[in-house]
Amino acid sequence: MMLLFWWLVLPIIPAMIAHSKGRSAVGFYIYGFLLWPIALVHSLVMTRSAEAVQQRLQAEGRRPCPSCAEMIMQAASKCPHCQADLQKGWSVGR
Repeated sequence: MMLLFWWLVLPIIPAMIAHSKGRSAVGFYIYGFLLWPIALVHSLVMTRSAEAVQQRLQAEGRRPCPSCAEMIMQAASKCPHCQADLQKGWSVGR
């Protein structure tokens, strides 16, 4: 009975780690249910998804530059990447 409990509970760990990195928690729960040690290592070494990185940067107060699309600070008046002058989120040269 205790073995069944751990077999159902342990896959939650890689599922939570994967979810924090922007991956499917349900998919990693199933993966962890079938191959727990491998799923745990995989969830620890995988990188964050592009969407998760984008959301984190926006939460930090960054926005894409309208000229080069690099992420810059919200209050920037000049893009540090392409040197475009910015006024209220739009390039002056438009």
